[in-house]
Amino acid sequence: MAARGWSELDVLLVTGDAYVDHPSFGAAVIGRVLEAQGFRVGVVAQPDWSGPADVARLGRPRLFAGVTSGAMDSMVNHYTAHKRPRSDDAYTPGGAAGRRPDRAATVYTRLLRAAFGATTPVVLGGVEASLRRLAHYDWWDDAVLPSLAVTGGADLLVYGQGEKPVLEVARRLASGEDVLGLVDVPGTAFATRHLGLAGLESRPRGVLALPSFDEVAADRRTFALFSRLYHLEHNGDNARVLTQRHGRGERTVTVVVNPPMPGPTTAELDRIAELPYARDAHPSYGAAHIPALEQIRWSIQILRGCAAGCSFCCITEHQGRDVASRSRDSVLREVEALARRPDFKGTISDLGGATANMWQMTCTSAEAHAVCRRASCVYPSVCPHFAVDHGPLVELYQRARQVKGVKHLFIGSGVRYDLAQADGRHGARYLAELVQHHVSGQLKVAPEHVAAGTLRTMKKPGIASFERFREDFRRLSREAGKEQYLVPYFLSSHPGCGLEDAVELMDYLRDNGWRPQQVQDFVPTPMTLASDMFWSGLHPMTLKPVVVARDLKEKRMQKALIRWADPESAPLVEEALRRVGRLRPGQRFQARGVPWKRTGGRRPAPGRR
Repeated sequence: MAARGWSELDVLLVTGDAYVDHPSFGAAVIGRVLEAQGFRVGVVAQPDWSGPADVARLGRPRLFAGVTSGAMDSMVNHYTAHKRPRSDDAYTPGGAAGRRPDRAATVYTRLLRAAFGATTPVVLGGVEASLRRLAHYDWWDDAVLPSLAVTGGADLLVYGQGEKPVLEVARRLASGEDVLGLVDVPGTAFATRHLGLAGLESRPRGVLALPSFDEVAADRRTFALFSRLYHLEHNGDNARVLTQRHGRGERTVTVVVNPPMPGPTTAELDRIAELPYARDAHPSYGAAHIPALEQIRWSIQILRGCAAGCSFCCITEHQGRDVASRSRDSVLREVEALARRPDFKGTISDLGGATANMWQMTCTSAEAHAVCRRASCVYPSVCPHFAVDHGPLVELYQRARQVKGVKHLFIGSGVRYDLAQADGRHGARYLAELVQHHVSGQLKVAPEHVAAGTLRTMKKPGIASFERFREDFRRLSREAGKEQYLVPYFLSSHPGCGLEDAVELMDYLRDNGWRPQQVQDFVPTPMTLASDMFWSGLHPMTLKPVVVARDLKEKRMQKALIRWADPESAPLVEEALRRVGRLRPGQRFQARGVPWKRTGGRRPAPGRR
């Protein structure tokens, strides 16, 4: 600050991540966006939370202090699916654990209040705040918790993509408005004891009063109904203001959630992506590597948002269902800039985003979009208004490969093979381009499961779609003269998956000779459709019962069934097989030796076992 001649900051940002000046790190993006508009911004990264001194070291900001727990919910960051403490943190120098507190967003806000009092506005944002903006099921407390707008202690809560709401908040505070008067900023939520002052009667689309916190915390069916209501209010073209009462009598506080801020346009996203990021960690960390940076240092984000709306995924709930894409020229300029860096070795690790192949895919009908309340543009079938065209993406790949200095360009983001299959014009061409030029030896894809019922609750395509892609991948790799492998991801213990479905998945893996070493076990993260199923035992969209593996022993069994080839999994596999009647008393499960012939990756014919 002294070197810049600043006596004070306009905005102070506090983050639970180490500071990395890269467009994949939220605090850096928000800071750079504010800086580009002339605001003086400072960042305190991973502060000591034993007292307020660390968050106050840059002084009181003139406009507001912003808080994020980091790129992950702090509870997801700290604990495994079985609620065991994690031994590392990818967003910390050296991968060290323990550099941020549990419930970091709330802790940091309280530190700022202790440091600066109630006169300095505090704005809460990031994934942790965004996905806790209403009452929500919390896996770690195993209970429904109040909105973070009530318990977090901030004046405003920003949800979704934060650049535009934060910039509007900064501009209005700079113009002299009081933070308590910022009741109409899209993409924000706040708690008030004086609902009449929120100006709701003038909102053109009306107001939807959700079941109260007390009601949804007390009754699981009411919670499922509440889930259905808020999941249908994600379209910025028609979403209503949401209200939810917390408490009773004189203690009543109402949470007001304004409609989503429209996502960035292509021009806006280009400007954000091309701000002068150093693309490196802060030099104060010295030689300590930050694992999350090393994973994405040479990757390029080409889109945001996801139109798929998978039940277990928070991306649609956070970034939105509408896909925002950068322009081709902007992406190529970033490729060229990377290639000119002296530390660039010639390999770009990814051109992607939430999904590798949704670039420039948007709704083609403004009229349809204005009234649409679909939770997914691609499930159970691709919407006829959704522009599924891989032609521009193929051209982007080809142009990026031709940039001087680029030796390899791989795709690390997840590929939606069902989208490629739905593209009758350029889908096959895209897959051929991908397999021939952009696979680093292994391609990661996420069929997630094989059981039809489980896939329906996930909102994922049937296993036949994966098998078709698998055959195409094998054929295209052979035609390219390359030895390449698919690495499929499977998810255990998802709502809708009972032990019988988990055994069906194990059979599929054994039949195909797949021996997964790592398994993603379902973690109920706040506000996702799957988490709401997990808590309520009902599908919010139908209110019909859903099988849920709530018992930790059953979760371990489902995970063991996927890791069937690991001898340590054998006892749990045997117990699961006995529960479903697949093993007789005294019969043992053979972990390593597959008791039927390998069939070249094909499912064996009847009688081959």
